[in-house]
Amino acid sequence: MGTALVLGVDRTPHSCMVQAAGEAFRIGAGDLHAAMDQSPALRALLLRFVHTFIVQVSQTAYANAGYSIEERLARWLLMTHDRLEQDDMPLTHEFMSIMLGSRRPGVTIAVQMLESVGAIRATRGNITLRDREKLEQIAGQSYGFAEKEYSNVFQFPIKRER
Repeated sequence: MGTALVLGVDRTPHSCMVQAAGEAFRIGAGDLHAAMDQSPALRALLLRFVHTFIVQVSQTAYANAGYSIEERLARWLLMTHDRLEQDDMPLTHEFMSIMLGSRRPGVTIAVQMLESVGAIRATRGNITLRDREKLEQIAGQSYGFAEKEYSNVFQFPIKRER
């Protein structure tokens, strides 16, 4: 969990969970601090990322408090699709229930609803996005605010050091 390190805290009560297979980078705390000390541009970039992460966490709390499980699932599937950049997403009902903080039977009903309107296709251990626009309509205002902020924050080029 690098957000705490970027903010100058040497430990965090949080853990990190990988949601899908792929590649990732890892750096030790000391090496990250050294790199940030050597590169103000890297420090600025990471602080901007922390800002967008805080916006996303805030939006998640807002969605969890005020939206139905179908809307929250639609939002979460859109966010997963944004990150995986593929229509087939290896997801189980059990995993989605953990991510949504909801009981598995509720997730199953929400998946069936999204499937019945043609937004997704569900098979064992996999969700296929079929109609992103429909999924965005179902998610409503629970999706898009954090994504717009991320786009706004990172649309400007980062000044590179020489």
